[in-house]
Amino acid sequence: MKTRVHELAKKHDMSNKDFLNLLHEMGVEVSSHLSGLSDEAVKEIEEYLESEENTNSKKKKKKRSKGAAKESSKDKEEKGKTKTSKKKKGRRSDFTVKKAEEVEEIVLEEDGMKIVKLRGEITVGEFAEKLGINATEIIKKLFLKGQMLTINSTMSLELAEEMAVEYDALIEIEEEVEMEFGEKFDLELEDKESDLVERPPVITIMGHVDHGKTSLLDALRATNVADGEAGGITQRIGAYQISKNGKKITFVDTPGHEAFTDMRARGAQVTDIAILVVAADDGVMPQTIEALSHAKAAKVPIIVAVNKIDKPEANALRVKQELMEHGLVSVEWGGDVEFVEVSAKQRLNLDELLETILLTAEILELKANPKKRAKGIVLESRLDPKVGPIADVLIQEGELKIGDVIVAGEAQGKVRALMSDRGERAESIGLAQPTEIVGFNIVPEAGDVVYVIQNEQHARRIVEEVAKARKISEVSRKSISLESLSQHMEDSNIKELNLILRADSKGSVEALKESLHKLSTDEVAVNIIQAASGAITESDVKLAEASDAIIIGFHVRPTTKALRGAEDSGVEIRTSNIIYHITEDIEKALTGMLDPEFRENYQGRIEIKKIFKVSKIGNIAGCIVVDGKVKSDSNIRLLRNGVVVYEGELDSLKRFKDDVKEVVAGQECGLNIQNFNDIKEGDIVEAFDVIEIKRTLK
Repeated sequence: MKTRVHELAKKHDMSNKDFLNLLHEMGVEVSSHLSGLSDEAVKEIEEYLESEENTNSKKKKKKRSKGAAKESSKDKEEKGKTKTSKKKKGRRSDFTVKKAEEVEEIVLEEDGMKIVKLRGEITVGEFAEKLGINATEIIKKLFLKGQMLTINSTMSLELAEEMAVEYDALIEIEEEVEMEFGEKFDLELEDKESDLVERPPVITIMGHVDHGKTSLLDALRATNVADGEAGGITQRIGAYQISKNGKKITFVDTPGHEAFTDMRARGAQVTDIAILVVAADDGVMPQTIEALSHAKAAKVPIIVAVNKIDKPEANALRVKQELMEHGLVSVEWGGDVEFVEVSAKQRLNLDELLETILLTAEILELKANPKKRAKGIVLESRLDPKVGPIADVLIQEGELKIGDVIVAGEAQGKVRALMSDRGERAESIGLAQPTEIVGFNIVPEAGDVVYVIQNEQHARRIVEEVAKARKISEVSRKSISLESLSQHMEDSNIKELNLILRADSKGSVEALKESLHKLSTDEVAVNIIQAASGAITESDVKLAEASDAIIIGFHVRPTTKALRGAEDSGVEIRTSNIIYHITEDIEKALTGMLDPEFRENYQGRIEIKKIFKVSKIGNIAGCIVVDGKVKSDSNIRLLRNGVVVYEGELDSLKRFKDDVKEVVAGQECGLNIQNFNDIKEGDIVEAFDVIEIKRTLK
C-alpha cells in the first residue's frame, strides 16, 4: 500500500504545507497531502532528509527560513500599506452608502487634444456626435477593421479608444465597479495579520436521497457526544459543531444541494469542504451526479464518504470506478480525492473521516478575525407564529452578542435571543459557530450576509437602500437565450456555451453528450456542466441560473416547479424528441460565437495625372482609370511609390463636371479624397471593398 504524503510529513514532524514545498523542490510530483508515494519515492525522500541533518545544512536551512520570514514580513507590511490606502480603517461609526462616482460622458479640450470621458459602452452615433464627425465615416472605418456596426450599435471602450486616436482624441475611461453589500455600506473592516486566528472548517454533506446523509450527520454528532462533549443531542438548527483532537469542525445540514446552489448564486461562499455521500450498495445515482456538479461548480475540495459498507451487497470498488467517470479519482489510484469507507449505522471509520477533514482543512489554512464586529451568513430562515422571524446563521467573523444591532439584506433588528446548536441559550456566539437568532423585523433570505452595525437608525437606512437596489435589479434583469447568445458571448469574451443535459435514459444522455462535444472547435466549445437521465427538475434550473447555462431536454419535459422556476429566473429550457434538432440549434449558437472573418476585394486603380487647387474645397486630382473600375463609395488607399500613404474614402468622383457613381478602365475622371489633401501627381488610388465571409464550425 502506498504511503501518503501527510503520513510521511507527520513522521518527520513537519507540517503538510512545508512537506509539500520540500517535495516540489525535490521534483517529486504530488497534487496534495492526500497523494500516495511509491516505495522508491519514499526511499529517495528519506535519504534526502537524512543528508540534510548535518550541521551545515541546518544552518543554511535556518538562514533561508529567516530570510524568507523577513521577506514574508516585509511583503505583508507592503500589502498592509497598500490595502490601508484603499480601504477605510477604524470603527463602523458613520453610515455611508459608497457609490461609484457619477461621471458624465463629456468632451474636454486639453492642449489642443479632445478628451472624451466615458463610462460603459457608447453607441456609434453617440461616439461620432461627441467627436463632431459624421457617423457614416466611423461606420466605414470600422467596416475596414472588420467590425460590422450600425449607428445604433454599441462600441466597446477598447474599440472607442482605438478609433479616437485616428481623430486626435483620447478616451478617459471611468469604470463603475459593482460593490458587495458590506463594501457598499462601509461595513467591511481591514484585518490585521496579528488578529487572524485559525477557524474551524465548514463542511456540507451532499448526496443522493436515502444514501445516508442525515444518518451520517447524526452518527458524527452522537459519537462526539459519547466522547465527552457536554450537552444533549437534540438538534435545534441545521448546523452544528463537534470536536476532534482538540479542533472543532462545523457541519451544515442543508435541505439539499439546491439550497447550496441558491447561496452560491447570491455570491455567498459558506462551505470550505464538501462531503459526497455515496451508498456502497446503490452506487452513483442521478442525485449523486447533481450533488457532484454543484460541489464542483462551487470549487471546493471534495471528500467521498462511501456509506453502508456494513451491508452484504456493498461494493466500494464499484463506487470508485463510477465516480472516476465523473472526474473523481481516488488517491489510491493516483488521483487527489480521498475516499473513506464508513458505516453511519455501525459507526465504522468515522474517526478516519474526521481526520481526513482536519488534514484537508490544514492545507486550506482557514483563518478569521474574532475581534471584529460579527458577520455571518443566513443558512435558513422561517417565521415562528409565537416568536416571530428566526434565522439560522453561521458566524464567519467576530463575535455576535445579545443586544447587537443587525442587518441582513432587507431585514434589520436587534439580537433578542441566541440559541446554540445544542438548543441552549447563549450570550454570545463565536467564529464558524452556528446559531439561531431571534430579533429580525422580517424573515431574511437564505444567503444574505448578516452584519452587526452601530445603531438602529443606520440599520433602517441600509435596508431602505438595499430594497431600492433589489427592486431595480429585478426590473432590469435579463435572461440568456440561444438567440441572444452570440451578442452575450461577444460582450463578455466568453467562448464556451454552458449546457445542462437531460434525457430519457443513460444511453440517450451519452449519445447526446457525444454529439454535442463533436461540435466544439479551437475557438468555441460546448461545456456540459451536468448530464443525467430523468425529467428536468427545479435543481437543474437553479444550477443553470448560477452557471449561466441553457437546459437541453431530449425525450423529457420539465416538472411544474422547474417551469415556474425557469420563468422566474429567466433560464431557457429547450426540449426536442429529435437529436438532430438539438445539435442543429447548438451548432447555430456556436457559429454565432465565432469571430467574423473578412476578405478584401480588389476593384481597380486610378493614376493621378494633374493636381488642381480649388478654394474652399482643396486639391482636386485629374486622373485616368488604369485598371478595373472604381465606385464613388469605394474604400480607397493612396499609394506613393508603392507605399500606402493613406486609407479612407472618396469625397467626390466626377466625369467632366458631373458626379458619377463609377468610372471604368480607360476613362478620365476627377476626384478628391475625404479628410486628405496631400495628393501629388503620380500617386495611385487603389479601390477595394471588404466582404464578410460566412463562417461555419467545420
